[in-house]
Amino acid sequence: MSMMDEIAIDLAMWIDETATEVALAFSPARAPFSAKITEQQKLEFYKARLFNPDGSPNESGRNQEMQRLGQEGFARVYKAVVSAHPELKPPPEPPPFSGPPPGLAMPPGGPIRLGPPGPSPELAAG
Repeated sequence: MSMMDEIAIDLAMWIDETATEVALAFSPARAPFSAKITEQQKLEFYKARLFNPDGSPNESGRNQEMQRLGQEGFARVYKAVVSAHPELKPPPEPPPFSGPPPGLAMPPGGPIRLGPPGPSPELAAG
């Protein structure tokens, strides 16, 4: 191995070690320009982005957050906000109509049949 090879190896090791040290020096810190906020503050921010003050959906804010967070991120944020503020949950959908409630009896003589429009025959004969 020549002296030039040894210098090249030493230089490569120095560059690698220096890059690793610089990366480790920045890794425990927060992202640049990020704010230090609590979970409650995050929930309040997203509540205002997803819902209007009256509790109705904020379509504009939702669309922007969907674009920014993607579907999975948006779903995670939405669930967190609704869990923290249950009053914002959408009302449950009513079950599909499955006929009259149990115990509701049919009128005597079977179902009511409607005739053609106009006066009934009883009134016309009178």
